[in-house]
Amino acid sequence: MAVIALASPKGGCGKSTTAITLAGAYAEQGYTVRIIDADPRQRVARWAEVGTPGDSISVVSADATTIVATIRAAELDAQIVIVDVEGSANMVVPLAISRANFVIIPANPSAADVEDAIATVQIVHDTQTRQHEGSVPHGVLWTRVPTFQSREFVALASQLAEAGVPVIGQLAERTAYKSLFSYCTTLDQLPPDEVPGTDKARAEGMVLADAVTQAILANQEKAA
Repeated sequence: MAVIALASPKGGCGKSTTAITLAGAYAEQGYTVRIIDADPRQRVARWAEVGTPGDSISVVSADATTIVATIRAAELDAQIVIVDVEGSANMVVPLAISRANFVIIPANPSAADVEDAIATVQIVHDTQTRQHEGSVPHGVLWTRVPTFQSREFVALASQLAEAGVPVIGQLAERTAYKSLFSYCTTLDQLPPDEVPGTDKARAEGMVLADAVTQAILANQEKAA
């Protein structure tokens, strides 16, 4: 059982896409997954309402007044809990972080996103947690990464490294990720003959899920 929070003060960084991608990957691995949509835009909640998330994935909504109770209930009902939160000034963020086993900070390869990612890491460091000594394990997830490595991307990655910010993985710029919302389903349910890049996106989702799982397990072993 694990709680994974997705946090960023910036819209359009790929949080909702990451939540659905990660949920689909864990569901393919045989886990039951609960996504808690605590983003005011409620993109994931609408995705689930009109689409087919699958029998292993459920979605509920929450806000600052209900987030802790909603996470506690989800931990009883599902093996993996993914919390989609938004806004560094929103109290939902530290509340979700305080209950998390891992925090993913999605960021597009842009100077603005890197700045916001570093600010979010500071929030993680400043948040008291229920089960960790020090800050919650966390990492930046590069999203919408071009298929070729530009000089700008290399420079931005170096900026994160110099700031001591860990990176948990990356998701490339692919039509398959956009199609999650047009087809309202998970990557494994997209028609590969209609949506290019589906297999590569699924593989990236699995790599991300495995990386997060290994980070959580390593932290648990360290704390034991």
